[in-house]
This record gives sequence, C-alpha cells and structure tokens, in this order.
Amino acid sequence: MRRTALLWRSVVVALLLPVGIAGQGVFRPDTPKEPGARTWLTKKATLPPFRAPRTRDGVPDLQGNWGAGYSGDVIEETEYVDRTTPPVESWISDPPDGKIPYQPWALAVRDAHRAGLARGWPGETGQRLYADPQSFCLENVPRYSERGFELVQTRNFVTMMLGWGHLHRVIPLDGRPKPSEALKTWMGVPRGRWEGETLVVEVTNINGKMWLDSVGNFYSEHARLTERFRLADANTLDYELTVDDPTTFTRPWKANFPLPRVRASDDPYAAEIWEQACHEGNLQHIEGLKSLGFKWYYSPEPPAR
Repeated sequence: MRRTALLWRSVVVALLLPVGIAGQGVFRPDTPKEPGARTWLTKKATLPPFRAPRTRDGVPDLQGNWGAGYSGDVIEETEYVDRTTPPVESWISDPPDGKIPYQPWALAVRDAHRAGLARGWPGETGQRLYADPQSFCLENVPRYSERGFELVQTRNFVTMMLGWGHLHRVIPLDGRPKPSEALKTWMGVPRGRWEGETLVVEVTNINGKMWLDSVGNFYSEHARLTERFRLADANTLDYELTVDDPTTFTRPWKANFPLPRVRASDDPYAAEIWEQACHEGNLQHIEGLKSLGFKWYYSPEPPAR
C-alpha cells in the first residue's frame, strides 16, 4: 500500500497544500529507520551460494513478479524530515559512507534542488524551484523499481512490465548496436547480456531529466548505468546499480537492494500487473505545480572549464 501510494502522496502534497506541506503525510517522528544497503549487504553475506533454475535456453530463470526495491523518497541516509519522508538507511553501497560522491558544482545544484522543495527540508529558502519530476508520472533507472515489476524472458529479450502498469522495458540480449547518442530518453537505451548467474544491463542515451529520489539527487544526461540482477535465493532478486557520470561525480558509485518475489498465494491479484491511471504530461499536474511556483526540471550542465 505504501509503495503504490508514493506518487499520489507527492502529487497531493504538491497540489493541494498551499503552505503546510511539511505537516502532511503518513509517517510519525518515531517511525523506525527503514533498512537500506547496509542491512542488505550484511544479510547477503550470510546467504549460501545459490544457483538459479534454468530456462529452456540454459540461462538463469529470473521470471516472476518482483516487489518494490527502495522507496524513491531518499536514496541517501536521512533522519525523519516530514510526514512524507520516513527515516531510511542509505541505499548506496559504495562509497562505504553511503553518500553520493558529487563534484562540488553538482553538490551545489543538488542542494539548490533541496532548498526549493517547500516541504520543510532543512535549509530550504522558502521559495519553490522544482517539483519532483515523478509528479508528472515519469520514471528512470532505478526509480522504476520502487513499485516492483513483472519480468518475462525469451531467448533474445527480457521484458519488465512495471508496477504502474502504463510503463514497460524491453531489454535486447542479441548484441544489437545502440542508437546514436543524439537520441535521449527518460529510461535510456538498455542492452543486456548474461554473465554466469547475473543479468547485466548497460543503459545509455539518458536524458537526465529525472531525479534519483524525491529530494533532488540526480545524475546527468552523460551518465552510463550498469544494472546487475541475480537471484540471491529462490525468492529474492539482488539488484545492484553502478552509476558512472564523470561530469557529475568524482568516481563511479553503487546502489544495492533486494527485490522480494511476490507470490499469488499472498494475494490472488498480486502476481498480475494492473494498469494505473497515471500518464506522462498530465495537464492537471503540470498546471497545478506551475501555479504553486514550481518549474519543469532540466538536466543541469557542468560549468565550462
């Protein structure tokens, strides 16, 4: 319930509450800190080696409905901020401090995003800058995972039907070339391959117009992403993301979290992906956010050298 309500919570907060945004939501100050990468890495280290079952093509069978990963609220560790943002451990597994290794200019940009949220985040200016781009029903890698997805395999493709129902990913496995770098999309262009037990997906051609979380963390259109999917056990998909963007960060960094298998026995409808009425460019969202002073977010460029 919490995962499927995240978008609507952010939209309602942004559109319906003119002033007291920080006082609205569903989380109390005594909410326990949600587990993140540190907890998952500790648990994963105790698991015995696992060999996935095979498809008829002889590759690991990762098919199934996989539940939500990180919530998309904050990717770095945070204490309680407001009722829309519970305290969480960092989902960043490397660097060990759990912080995104921004270049100085990029950290200043991230802090400016956060200062203009009008949600009560520490250091806010009181002015409104950008709304979370997800408020417009947009996604990127890795935020698509926060509502889970159904994964289907064939010999040459992996298809992910995402939890919103109106989005999907088709990942070719046949070695086809990538399109020109001039083509930029929200989710980027994926190309997959198998490395032993792991499905490796490289993502390029990203437009950089989407945040990593609801509080302004970002990568640019120059980012190259590497996703790794591996069964940690029969009912847990281990997901690791490497972000390489030398224009924005001082070094590549990684996020890591588990995706639990959703079983029909838990909920007769849970193993199915149902369409949800959230559509790109919803005019009510756009006009409502503009009326509150928020602007459309564009990928920032590093300062000229």
